[in-house]
Amino acid sequence: MASVNFWFEFASPYSMISALRLLRALTGRINPNPEAEGLPSCQLPDLSDVSIVYRPILLPALFAASGQTMLPGVQVPAKGKYMFHDVHRTLSLLGCPGFPARPHTNWPPNTVLAGRMAWMLAQGPSYVCALNSSGEPSPKLEQGAQVLAEFVWRVFEAEFIGGEDIGSPRVLERLWNVYVAKADVGSEMPNGERAVELANTSVVKNGYRDNTQAAIACKLFGAPSFTTDDGDMYWGNDHLLEAMAHHKVRSLLDQPLGYCTKSAPSPKI
Repeated sequence: MASVNFWFEFASPYSMISALRLLRALTGRINPNPEAEGLPSCQLPDLSDVSIVYRPILLPALFAASGQTMLPGVQVPAKGKYMFHDVHRTLSLLGCPGFPARPHTNWPPNTVLAGRMAWMLAQGPSYVCALNSSGEPSPKLEQGAQVLAEFVWRVFEAEFIGGEDIGSPRVLERLWNVYVAKADVGSEMPNGERAVELANTSVVKNGYRDNTQAAIACKLFGAPSFTTDDGDMYWGNDHLLEAMAHHKVRSLLDQPLGYCTKSAPSPKI
């Protein structure tokens, strides 16, 4: 099975669209707007032979490493205005209304804690439970992937559609309690308050930081980005389908193998 890394940032509106499309592909949910299903921006990737690795990153660190000073949507006001208009349009076509026509006053938010919690959950339910106790759980990996995808989407939803401060532990505790703590993943997951505590431990802080450093080593410069088993990279939500089909069409490409170095796996405990 091919593996594709999904590098995303919770401050990135286009990462939000990719998160929704991947969630629907993983859970079998369909677009409530059938008229839009044929549009490239609304099509869902075929994940039947692809494993998605969720890789939350801290975008300011990536920008600094690549010579960018700030979010493009902030640096160029016209581009920022169009970005929110474009994402609002695409999410409406996907049957997800409510994305703001302009940024909330608290955007971009502090995404560090949300990123750490997503990174921790991306290591799998057994990883989270190992941090929380000395037991040996037997996680249901497929359901674990769906729970991760759901949590990531709900954080985006709370931020952009709900206008909530995802830098607040209380907001993230609530989302974790609803979409993770009660999920059937074969193990008893910690509650939201405990998850926030675990996200602030040194092992999770270091894992999230190392994940961002891995993105820098892969020569990434924005989010969402997708990297493949052979080290190639696709940037942007508009390349989601191509990234998921890369392993099927690689033999047709005459470019040198890969854009970036192969990314190291996330550290485990």
